[in-house]
Amino acid sequence: MKLFKTVDDKLKEIGFVKTKENEYGVEYEKTNATDTHEYIHKVCILHKSSGKHILQSYDPDLMDEKKVGNTCVGLTGYEMKLFLKKMKQIGLYSK
Repeated sequence: MKLFKTVDDKLKEIGFVKTKENEYGVEYEKTNATDTHEYIHKVCILHKSSGKHILQSYDPDLMDEKKVGNTCVGLTGYEMKLFLKKMKQIGLYSK
């Protein structure tokens, strides 16, 4: 039995599974289902050479109307808190 849960453990409890992690960042996916459709919620913490590292939350299968990029998916306060903690852990939190 673990005494303390890691950020990854807590994210897994709420459905986010880590799909990739390397020196440039980390990616998580969660499958969400509503009454009308099912979608993937992807969250990426990414390194940028400018030092302004980013957190992206989106549905990879859903493009916007102008075909510019994927549609944003919002995060709850708890989810955001966990992802920010992960950004700090891997050294990609920038002010």
